[in-house]
Amino acid sequence: MRRRQLKHGLGLAQVLCTVAVVVFFAPGVAQASLGTQCAGSNVTGQGASAISLAMHEVFIPGFGSQSDKYACNGTQGSKGLPVVTYTNTGSGAGLKSWGANASGEHKYEATNAFIGTSEAPNATQKAEIEANETKLVPNALQTVPVVQFATAIIVNLPSGCTATSTSNKGRLVLNNSTLEGIWRGTINKWSEITENGDKLEGGACNAATPITRIVRKDSSGPAHFLKKYLGLINKATFETEKGATKTWDEISEGTENITWPKAINAVKTASNGEAAMDELVSKTPSSIGFGNLAEIRGTKLFTPPTGGPNTTTFWVPIQDKSGETPAYADPASNKDVAAVAEANCAKTEYTDGETAFPPSSVTAPWNEVTTRTVEPKYTLCGLAFVLAFDSYSAFAGTSEPEATTVENFLSYSLDTNGPTGGGQHLLKKHDYEPLTGTVLKEAAAGVRGKSGKGGTGF
Repeated sequence: MRRRQLKHGLGLAQVLCTVAVVVFFAPGVAQASLGTQCAGSNVTGQGASAISLAMHEVFIPGFGSQSDKYACNGTQGSKGLPVVTYTNTGSGAGLKSWGANASGEHKYEATNAFIGTSEAPNATQKAEIEANETKLVPNALQTVPVVQFATAIIVNLPSGCTATSTSNKGRLVLNNSTLEGIWRGTINKWSEITENGDKLEGGACNAATPITRIVRKDSSGPAHFLKKYLGLINKATFETEKGATKTWDEISEGTENITWPKAINAVKTASNGEAAMDELVSKTPSSIGFGNLAEIRGTKLFTPPTGGPNTTTFWVPIQDKSGETPAYADPASNKDVAAVAEANCAKTEYTDGETAFPPSSVTAPWNEVTTRTVEPKYTLCGLAFVLAFDSYSAFAGTSEPEATTVENFLSYSLDTNGPTGGGQHLLKKHDYEPLTGTVLKEAAAGVRGKSGKGGTGF
């Protein structure tokens, strides 16, 4: 049985509490009301697979069991135990459930109190969601970063082949130009990957075998961040499979997230989700794909004893430093082994492609976030987000108890100072990396209403 098989709808407890109203004020914004801590209702969320393990292994169980001041384990606030559940449907499905990318055919779905996404809504998607308001509240949508994750490049070498390189015995490495060329379609055979002493070996190995690119049927955060990163490497246009002329940045989000260059003749998974990608790459010799490190390691398909160095299936170190002799970093802090650790994203500097990020607050669009081609650790890192509202009352079918639980849950998930470290501390050893610096400060301030930009509430 695979590690981390999860059941959707995982709950913590039932809350049967009377809601006492408490009103919070933020400078320069309208008041937002919340019930007493832990007196909120049960809530459900859906969305990104990239955040699913963090939800089910860290945030949801910790919220109902930890003594952190922001948690609800039966001792805080009203002593209630509100249930939080999360269903892995993918970023695209989550966004669509709130009215984004729906082309007018789908409206806001009040069933979900929050959405998980690793593709932050752009200005158009944000407007599509906020168009469902029943009363006008400017910038009601909050895009709240909650974790850092690594997008890993996974390979299944041609039959009969193993690989090696100078810096990573038993595995290939990819510099930036080769990585971009593979996905653009200018590098098409394994024999064309030659940096850092890369070579394929084996008596029956044919290194000139064509590379098969596998992509997801549905939109995803890993595809978004991969394309954003490839756009940093090469800004030139290409013909897409739809016959349009686009750049990487132009096909990184929204309905274009599932679009790829025509030249690569991408093979798409038959079903949605990260698991479909991992399974198809592992079963397809001479293929390459990508996905969230936490989920990939959980499959055990790309780590020892069935995968990893000196086998045909492994994840690939990517260039993280430039110069005459580029350096290469692994997506995992402990490299390609079976033991769980952290995403190798410590001290990542996020940018909008040109200047330092993040934007001014959680009510601004975060879709431009990417990294740099030179980073202290792994370069292909990204952020996963929870979408919430600073004014749930602007949307039909919502309630103050619902807003209370979402605020409590996000406050716990972003906390670093509790007796057990809060949700961010507990992310360690789950193949994610906690938030730090300005990103963490803005996320926490946006939820708790201490930034002058509002706060999650009704």
